[in-house]
Amino acid sequence: MGERHREEVLNTVLAACLGRRGVDADPETILQKGRSRPDVMAVMRGLRCAVEGKVADTPNAELVVLAQAKSRVDQGVAHLAIAVVYPTYIRSVQFSRLPQELGSASLKFSVLTDPDNATWHHGSVNEILAELRRAHDVIVRDDVLQQAVDTLNIGLAEVSSALLDSGATCDRLIKLLGIGTKGHAETAV
Repeated sequence: MGERHREEVLNTVLAACLGRRGVDADPETILQKGRSRPDVMAVMRGLRCAVEGKVADTPNAELVVLAQAKSRVDQGVAHLAIAVVYPTYIRSVQFSRLPQELGSASLKFSVLTDPDNATWHHGSVNEILAELRRAHDVIVRDDVLQQAVDTLNIGLAEVSSALLDSGATCDRLIKLLGIGTKGHAETAV
């Protein structure tokens, strides 16, 4: 029987494939003493991304790798995670051809930004990176929106506090804005 690669080898080659495509990725990175480590830790546009991989011939490969990827986000190890299921044939590819084969193989993967919502896709490393970019854009957009909402809420709280302390200002604003009469304002308060 020919070569049969362990998952660690495949994860190392996947990290190299990501690296060749401009993503800073390290296999089996030790984050802190005593903490478990992701199969691959990548940094994409400033966000930490944990990658967990299993070969399809592993019992319950999808469920196992998805649970591992979810735990990386839940533990705060990464901002997002990718669960990857390698095709079984990739274990027996000659090592010298493994980077090329893995780089173009159709992998089953799920990019997790929300650990409770996993969607599986099929594609090469390039498709994984495209999905990762989309997830990054969603996270960044959501963060920017949340920061804007937080700032607006603080500002509104300050304005409302100032207005509540000044009945005369409220009366003038009501009149200026044409939203009611002084009598309506007193009834509402």
